[in-house]
Amino acid sequence: MSEVADIDVEIKAQSEQIRFSVSRASLLNTLSRVSGVVERRNTIDVLACINIKAQHGSIKLKATDLDISIFASLSANVSTEGEVKISAHTLHDIVKKLPPDLDVNFEMNDQGKLLISCGNANFSLPNVVSNNFPVLEEGDHKHDFTLLNTDLIDLLTKTKFAVSLDDTRYNLNGIYLHTDEQFLYCVATDGHRLSCIKRPKPEGVNDEFGVIIPRKTVTELLKVLDGCNEINIKLSDRKIKFTCGDYILISKLIDGTFPDYKIVIPAPQDKQMVVESGKLASVIDRVSVVVSDKIKSIRFSLQEKLLTLHSNSQECSDATESIEVDYDGAPMEIGFNSRYLLDALSCIKNKCKFSLLDGSSAIVITDEDDPNALYIIMPMRT
Repeated sequence: MSEVADIDVEIKAQSEQIRFSVSRASLLNTLSRVSGVVERRNTIDVLACINIKAQHGSIKLKATDLDISIFASLSANVSTEGEVKISAHTLHDIVKKLPPDLDVNFEMNDQGKLLISCGNANFSLPNVVSNNFPVLEEGDHKHDFTLLNTDLIDLLTKTKFAVSLDDTRYNLNGIYLHTDEQFLYCVATDGHRLSCIKRPKPEGVNDEFGVIIPRKTVTELLKVLDGCNEINIKLSDRKIKFTCGDYILISKLIDGTFPDYKIVIPAPQDKQMVVESGKLASVIDRVSVVVSDKIKSIRFSLQEKLLTLHSNSQECSDATESIEVDYDGAPMEIGFNSRYLLDALSCIKNKCKFSLLDGSSAIVITDEDDPNALYIIMPMRT
């Protein structure tokens, strides 16, 4: 059985009728979460569409890019049941600009166009007629478990920033979700930094597993996670399925092997600095503003109870600022990509701890409130 249904598309008039109305606020909320799956450039018309099926007092929406399929439903006043396929981004753009606090009315005319009206605004969009709307099949799942949305949001948001954007390193283009005897882990790295978050292994997971969730899947999944308290996750050999309230997302997994990241985690370091994450982030942001280079490098000068940050640019601009820290080790200097530091610090609300060895070794940043969160950043020459 193929993963995706065959596609046979043409634009033509359709005799099937459809008529429904739906709250503009509810529709916009759903479209904002669903339309991101659809690529803006498509050589196949139906892949630029969102499929809307009206029946039994609700509308069901689905969209796909052939690697991810997303499904949603919301209440609607359905007068005539039917199904349409229309441009996802055009519909989203229209609904976004409609007057608030009104209902949006949809109706198919005799020429096969979908008429959209809201207040005094009227639009018509062509219906793309296809024998099949392609969606990913679920597959036979080997693992089935549930996570609290707060845990899954934490796992994903605290690791996604470290995912590699280099498509030639495809096995690093996602988040590595895996288990051991005790914990469920999310890990990401681009070769210059690494983030690793763990939570207690969910009930129902007996065997260990390891899969790589693509970065686009993570981005689209995070849009729907605040809509429910628990997320059901099902894993097969090649796909992952998330069920969250009125939303279902099915995605292919990255077919690759994630590197053995544990070998790059440094042993406990003898120098440690503790500081408020927000205060340090503010200083880094200010000091790096003079650097116009693509890589905004910054230098740490550490001495007892004091951290001084330096930066300079090719245009001869420079900046310096000092901040009090909890540090009683030997003086040292080390350079960083400021963006890497800011990304890690954004995941820490209160105090963070820097563990350092010397000016040329990787540092480990930990969250004083969450011992299960770990960030590693390689130093750079400045």
